[in-house]
Formats: sequence, structure tokens, C-alpha cells
Amino acid sequence: MQSRSALSIVATAVLGLAPVVPAPAVAEISKVTVNSTQDIGPFHGKSYRQVEATLEGKASGGEYSVPVTMAFPTNPADASGVAVVDVVNTVTIGKEQWVIGGRVLPVARIHMGDDFLFGAGRSYIAPLWDKTAVEALKTGSIAAPADGYTIIADAAELARNAAKYMPDGPPAATTTIAYGFSQSGSVLRGWHADRYNTRSGRPVFEGSILGGDGGACRDLVAQKRKACPGVVADGGKVMVFATETDVETGGFADRGEGSDYRVIEVAGVSHIPASAADFRQHGLPEQNPVDFGPALRAALVNMEGWIKGAEPPANALIELSDDSARNVQGMPFREAKRDADGNALGGLRLPHLPTTLANGEHVGAPVGSYNGLAWKHENGNFFFLISGSFESFPATKLQTLYPSQEAYVRSVAAAADELVRLRQILPEDAQAYVQTAQAKGLTR
Repeated sequence: MQSRSALSIVATAVLGLAPVVPAPAVAEISKVTVNSTQDIGPFHGKSYRQVEATLEGKASGGEYSVPVTMAFPTNPADASGVAVVDVVNTVTIGKEQWVIGGRVLPVARIHMGDDFLFGAGRSYIAPLWDKTAVEALKTGSIAAPADGYTIIADAAELARNAAKYMPDGPPAATTTIAYGFSQSGSVLRGWHADRYNTRSGRPVFEGSILGGDGGACRDLVAQKRKACPGVVADGGKVMVFATETDVETGGFADRGEGSDYRVIEVAGVSHIPASAADFRQHGLPEQNPVDFGPALRAALVNMEGWIKGAEPPANALIELSDDSARNVQGMPFREAKRDADGNALGGLRLPHLPTTLANGEHVGAPVGSYNGLAWKHENGNFFFLISGSFESFPATKLQTLYPSQEAYVRSVAAAADELVRLRQILPEDAQAYVQTAQAKGLTR
């Protein structure tokens, strides 16, 4: 999640050349000190250990010492060989006035959930890469902001060779996948755009999922955001994961075609849904409630298959108006095309949106209008603006659309089945959609 200035795309081309900076050092981890351990889980029968440690090493700017969180199967036989490196979001740290205020946000765990991440035997590593955050929290030291790149790379090295640095650490990973969202999504996009992924001679990450970056890169050397449109793959597979909010507010610049690049745009969801940070009792009762986690979990599974050689689903793009972009709180905004109910057209469509199948059948079960932006706050609270809005259909319309509970459940189930067929959600999430529809009906 980002501030207004953090989400803004540079409106004009960056002039001049970027400062020359040495490539990140090749895995100069000097020490890993375990501070605490905790058994967590089990997850799908797999016991897990969570470790809080201090990661120390040397970067271009000098020595660093930062906190790192690790979670991994206690039984090496349960390990999948995949490690997720969470490029944690730090944008609220040191800014107490922000409504979600002042903490590290482990976005992979928030968005995908521990049960999913760990139930399949993945390892997890989340280093604190941000010099400003480390200093505000007084939890270590980083010599220069650009040393964050080395810390991110060293987290991948730790995932691959933990036994070299700590006893009883994570099982060695053969595949590392990075995830960043919003502020950290733009850092990860910049990582690929400026070709840090291959500066050490081999890809640091075999795959990256960049979420909600708003169409721009964060440059840790220049300490600013910059334009970086189109394909940014750099020796690894890249998936852009964008909510409706992100697409409309600059994320359309992320679109591109490439053998190692995919774009997933999820209609009818917001940058900060209530499932991630619930503001409905804190001034935003109309906050968009829809969780984008099912689409993101499928994206990670598709990424794992892609790395192994399976072709991932094609780009899923929201339809945008042809009108020129206008400014909304410093962001270049392009309106999504919408149906008669106000819901966006195109993109990946979860079961709360209407969908027409190839045979002409209408599926999906909308119970209202879902928007990626809360327009009531266009000139006010930025976090509320990007949390989106939901407006329920009148009871008479709901009765017409779904004359019975069974009709509603059938619409949800048909949409979920289609999403599984397209590999846009996982079978277990399809089942969860149907179970929720059966249990709660039209209560949303």
C-alpha cells in the first residue's frame, strides 16, 4: 500500500542518465543469527518452524544487519523445493498518521495466506530491505538505500544455501520466486527493469510476481519512482498482478507481450480490499469487500508450472476507455469500461462478476456494483480512495436475478468452474466459493 506520491507515475520522461552504481555483491552473507524460533501449523499435515533472525552481510555501500523472518517445513521431506522471497511492504513505517500505521507488511502472507503457502511445502524468507524502515524501527543498519538490492538477492541465496549459514535452517530451495505488492511491487519491477536479476551472472529469481505497482519502478539508487512501461523480464519469468484500482491508476503502463512476461488484471477488486485491511468500521462502510487472494494463489501455482516449462494462461486485461488519462490525486487515471450495473468489463473475473461463457451462457453472481476506487474520497483520504467501493443491488433486483438460493449457488458454481478451467483460480478456492454461497447466500 502506498502514499499518494508513492503511487504516482512520473508523467514525463526521465531526463539524463541514471547514476552508475556497482552491481550488487554476489551473496556476501557473513552471518545469520537466530533470535527466536516458533513451531507453527500444521499446514495440510506439514509441521512448520518460524525463525526470527538477523541477516548480516556486505553490500556495495557497506555492511548491513537486518531482521529476516523465515518459515519452513520441519521435515525436509515435506519441502517442495520452492522458496518465496517476500519483498515486504514498508511504506507505513515511521508515518504514524497513516491509517494502517507503522509496521512491516508481509504481503505474501497477507494476500495468499499461510495455509496455501505452507500447505504445499514452500519455504518463506522475508528480509527487511529498506534503509529508512530499518532506521525508523531501530532494528539494524543499512549503509546506503541501494544496498536493499543486495539484501533482496542475499535472501534468495539464503533460501538456496541455508545450511551454509545456519544449522537447522530451511531446506535448500531449487526455485526462488519473489513477491512484492504496491510499494514493494514497484521496487521489484525496478529490480527487473534495471536488470538486477542477472547482474550476478545467473538469475537471482526464477520468477517474480509484481503486484499493484501502479505502472512504475522504484529506483533505490536515485530514491524515486520512474517510468518503466511494458515488458521488464530479466532472466526470469515475470507476472504482473494488478487490481482494478491499479490498472486504472497507471497500471495500464505495465501491459506488454513477451515470452517471459504475463499481465493479470483482476476486475471488480480494489488495491486494499476489506480482507487485507478492514476500514468498514473506521469511516469507509462501503469498502470493496472482495478478496483477490484466489487469483493470486493461482498465479503463484501457474508461475511454478511456468518455471518448469508449462505455458501459463494468457494475459487477462480489463477493458479501458479510449479517453486520455486524467489526473486523480497525482495518478494518471483511465476509466474502465463498465456494464449497465457499473461493473468493469474484461480482465480476470471472479464469481462476484458476470461472465459470458463461449456457449453464450451467463454465469457469475454479482450482488451489486464493485469499484476499484471509492470516489467519495477522490479529494480526501487516499487510503480510502484506493480501497474501492461496493453498492448493493436493490432487493427487488436481487430477487429477479436469483429467485432462489439454489439459483444463486448455481451461478457462483458455474463461474468458479470456468475459472478453474482457465487456470485462473485453484479447485480448492472454487470449492470455497460454493461453500460460502451455500452458507451465506446473498449476504455480502
